[in-house]
Amino acid sequence: MPEVGCGSVQLLSVDPDLGRELDPARAREAGHRLFAHAIEVPRGRWAPRNVFADGGRPIALLVLDGLLTRDATVGDHPSTELIGPGDVVRTWDDVDHEELLPRSIGWTALETTRLAIIDQAFAVRAALWPEVFAALLDRTACRAERVVVMQAIAHLTRVDDRLLAMMWCLAERWGRVVPGGVLVSLRLSHRTLGGMIGARRPSVTTALGQLMARGEVERRADGEWILCGALPEPQSVVPTVSTARFQRQISV
Repeated sequence: MPEVGCGSVQLLSVDPDLGRELDPARAREAGHRLFAHAIEVPRGRWAPRNVFADGGRPIALLVLDGLLTRDATVGDHPSTELIGPGDVVRTWDDVDHEELLPRSIGWTALETTRLAIIDQAFAVRAALWPEVFAALLDRTACRAERVVVMQAIAHLTRVDDRLLAMMWCLAERWGRVVPGGVLVSLRLSHRTLGGMIGARRPSVTTALGQLMARGEVERRADGEWILCGALPEPQSVVPTVSTARFQRQISV
């Protein structure tokens, strides 16, 4: 479905972490003056064609709220990336890049998603606050790091190990401690989970059953997940999963 324009947003009002390196006075000034055009993507498949409605090419898009998946498919094997608030993305092809390996890219909004357009006009306005652009570059680097971790997870032999490791990685960003474990506030289909770990949907269903039978994962009636088992050990196959904050809170 096509996106629709939803006016302008004061960027630091909706994403104040972008101004974390600014002193209070400069942060207030940037908050009043640093705005960006925004678009809204309804739930469902998204073919991002209208981003260039004004004839210009944006530098990037910043997810303000909502949830997207990006499916890169080679042959009939999709690889799914989960994209959420704070992520910096590019949803268009590089016309100067020659593709030797056939692939397809598909986008889906799992819920209504709002994005800010980071374009040349925004870059001119942001020149007074280079710390904001540095924060956007940090976001890009963090997203690349998550992709590398997910690639490592997809190389684990057992599907249940892949699934559990992936859920703990998601808990870093979308998790909070609740009675009985760590709640991951995401509602993801078995197909989406399979795309994230390189497994077919039936294998994911079987692996989830194994994890639930072992008491490591619980699915709530609303579709969200609770991680009930022990936290990954430091010598785990996924050493980048940071569980210190969960360990402190669970131990209290």
